[in-house]
Amino acid sequence: MTDDELAVVLSEAGQDVSALRCLELTRTDRGWERCHRDEHTQDAQHHVRDRSWSTAGNTPRLRLGQPCTQACTWPDQVMKYRGRLTRPT
Repeated sequence: MTDDELAVVLSEAGQDVSALRCLELTRTDRGWERCHRDEHTQDAQHHVRDRSWSTAGNTPRLRLGQPCTQACTWPDQVMKYRGRLTRPT
């Protein structure tokens, strides 16, 4: 699933530094999370905190327990599910 907005990195002065964040999202127990990586080729793995996945070939290949690498240049961006802030206990 992708989002319609482009997230652009801004410098501290508020100027565009031309890096675009990958638009791919995945659903986790925390909410919808956006890939930590800059725009990349379609066959490269997407990544959030502890998991990576590929959408190449129209078959998501999810891998759990995948730590961030140097390719992960963005902070966490989590969108909660429809007003539900936490999981019920």
